[in-house]
Amino acid sequence: MGQVIRIAILGWSAALLTASYAGALSKMDPTFIATVFTASAATFGINTMKKGGDEEDEKKTEPKREDFVETPPEPPAPEAVAQSLEERVEALEEGQVQPRTPGA
Repeated sequence: MGQVIRIAILGWSAALLTASYAGALSKMDPTFIATVFTASAATFGINTMKKGGDEEDEKKTEPKREDFVETPPEPPAPEAVAQSLEERVEALEEGQVQPRTPGA
């Protein structure tokens, strides 16, 4: 009995889809009926999907990304001779060094 019902639903949905595509049922949206047809065909092991991919689908594959981490630049080497505070103040007063300002 279950087989008969499944065959009836498959035939009914196939007939409605055919009528819809032929233009006999212009006000009907065939989306629901197509879903019923696909589901009932699947109960018999019939796959209604396309076999193989479209050429467009093959082109849409994203390229592989290679993530990498850049190493930070080396910090500046410390001066060989450390200046005293007085020497640095003198250099500022003489205009040899520009003073550091916040936000610059």
